[in-house]
Amino acid sequence: MTGNSEAEAGRTTGIPSDTLFGILSNPTRRTVLFHLRQHRVATLDELDEIVHEVLVTDGDSERVRTALHHVHLPKLEAQGLVRYDVGEGTVEGLALGEGVGEWLDLAVRREIQLEATVDRRRGDDEMIRVLLVDDEPGLPETIAGSVERTNADMTVTTATSALEAVTALESEPFDCIVSDYQMPAISGLDFLKAVRERDATIPFIVFTAKGSEQTASTAIATGVTDYVRKGTGQEQYERLASRVRAAVDRTTDSD
Repeated sequence: MTGNSEAEAGRTTGIPSDTLFGILSNPTRRTVLFHLRQHRVATLDELDEIVHEVLVTDGDSERVRTALHHVHLPKLEAQGLVRYDVGEGTVEGLALGEGVGEWLDLAVRREIQLEATVDRRRGDDEMIRVLLVDDEPGLPETIAGSVERTNADMTVTTATSALEAVTALESEPFDCIVSDYQMPAISGLDFLKAVRERDATIPFIVFTAKGSEQTASTAIATGVTDYVRKGTGQEQYERLASRVRAAVDRTTDSD
């Protein structure tokens, strides 16, 4: 867990995280990259058909086709994600390995919204449901066990990546998210952006051993609810649990 989020993005994708986030925010580009990730090469006719099937609902197929050929494919090629051969009528996926792949999975999963919405407001006697995200082997389980042993009103679900955490968010409700700051492929702050797109109010706490006052300021400015430094021994987990409870209580009081 070294380096800042943009350095991690550059190392795994060669593209700054904000740029990649913008590329994958468009459904046409997501559809193209998802198909090329599976098949590596496709003809323009294949991509026309796939994009039409997935995205065209109002009969405006010519506009979507024109945008694919003259806007989206050139943009993907400019970022080094595809090779677009107009003469041959083919598109080849490039650099769609682990880094871009995890971002792409995260973007696609964000599209798959649960039809039923879940009310996160708790009664006074209900458990505080925490989602803990940290990629360090064995650490999430250690934190979860320590928090649950000394806080009978808390239950902690662990995830070792942002993608795994999104899957958990889609399957059950949580009252608070606790995430490491520096993780490979998708950092804690990049994960926060994805969370805020679907839930603007759930408390999101960064819990990390790395960082400085500047790091904390950046996290808070990005929309983090709280920033807690890791320490040593049981005290760090007691401090984390206290901040989780305070953040959840503030959210509950404002409902």
